[in-house]
Amino acid sequence: MLIKNATVRPGVNEFEAIQVGDYMEQHNPNAYYTMLPGNECIWVYFGHMNLYFIFREGKIADVQVD
Repeated sequence: MLIKNATVRPGVNEFEAIQVGDYMEQHNPNAYYTMLPGNECIWVYFGHMNLYFIFREGKIADVQVD
């Protein structure tokens, strides 16, 4: 799977990864980041930021920042 500026680790749902990629392109277009499967979420980290994308019914329901 190829998403601009992203490294996608095995186990990440492809359809959810595309949505996260779109979100990241809108909010952080110049960031290089990594996506990993989390506990019922997709975990994205870049620099000192951690984002947790929570999905419900196939859509991003919440983004938590740590």
